[in-house]
Amino acid sequence: MPVEAPLAQGAPALGAAIDVRGLTKRFGKVAALTDVSFAVARGEILGLIGPNGSGKTTLLRCLTGLLLEDSGTSAIGGHDIHKDPIPARAMMAYLPEVPHPLAYLTPTEHLQFVARAYQLAPGWEARASTILEALDLTEKARSLAIDLSKGQKQKIHLAMAMLRDPQVLVLDEPLIGIDPKGAFVLKRWIKERAGAGAGGVVSSHSLALVEEVCHRVLVLAHGRPVVGGTFDELRRLAHAAPGASLEEVFLTLTAGR
Repeated sequence: MPVEAPLAQGAPALGAAIDVRGLTKRFGKVAALTDVSFAVARGEILGLIGPNGSGKTTLLRCLTGLLLEDSGTSAIGGHDIHKDPIPARAMMAYLPEVPHPLAYLTPTEHLQFVARAYQLAPGWEARASTILEALDLTEKARSLAIDLSKGQKQKIHLAMAMLRDPQVLVLDEPLIGIDPKGAFVLKRWIKERAGAGAGGVVSSHSLALVEEVCHRVLVLAHGRPVVGGTFDELRRLAHAAPGASLEEVFLTLTAGR
């Protein structure tokens, strides 16, 4: 089935929040990604879905510069992640699948670090307190990260991202370990950032999350794009009913892959 990319492939998408072109990554003889291209407009959230081992996390790590691709390019707000990494990373917030906050810093100290590193305007302290309260981290604000649960560690990463109001979101399974209140805060924040003109990618096995916060979807299988488009476009490609769930559409499009 031909891929219908979230934005047209070919020349770089002018003004795109994220622009990936021909991304290929191998680990020895194993091709983790093969010729992946897509673009995400400002104000748009792209859902990245696929079976286990389809290359989603590898793709996001290449996109953020944590992995070096074998060929292809990744740009954040027009800045190549390897050739121009400082402005690219300044625009971006990355939530990893496995949280890795600094073990011997507290949630408060993590936010202090972000404020200093990104030279946030005065008054950030009040915003930080509001964020910690919204994420139920106030009582743990002075506890070391090493002593917190996985969900609380994930919330530290989320709090750091929320404090910055990033222009580009790269979120890898952001709901893992997050309680219902934290999930509500996360989903509201994603929608607010998109409404303010931020673009982003959300990779998740939670198709309900993808349906709720994303505008378009890109499906990967075996490191290759299978199909991409809006929910209605994917329903038509899957020959599904107009109100069919993303789960039903996904299973149809990936059958036998």
